[in-house]
Amino acid sequence: MTISNPYLAGLDLAKQHHGTSGQSAMVKCILSLYNSRNSFSISEILAPLDNKYSAAVFAMLHEYARHGETEELRIAGRWCVENFPRMIELADAMSNAAGEVRYRWDREHEAEMRRLYPDG
Repeated sequence: MTISNPYLAGLDLAKQHHGTSGQSAMVKCILSLYNSRNSFSISEILAPLDNKYSAAVFAMLHEYARHGETEELRIAGRWCVENFPRMIELADAMSNAAGEVRYRWDREHEAEMRRLYPDG
């Protein structure tokens, strides 16, 4: 049976071969599209994949570029969130770390502006 929606086809692949790098990559792709806070790099997603899984990733990317978030993406995303809490924990840690760096940069920029323009 062929699934016509790219997100549901990706979800079908994510449900197969438990514990493999292919499964992990499909989940990372779905989560990245589902919520930008759950971002994983495209190289991290594609590196372990064979042609079949890579084609599924490209189909999901194309669907997202054309239609953005859809109900099918929400279905796939919710399944990944519910079934891969450690992946969410990892994504949260990466997002929090990036936020801390941006916050530090903002404070450094503000200090530099006060130094350069003390009367401003």
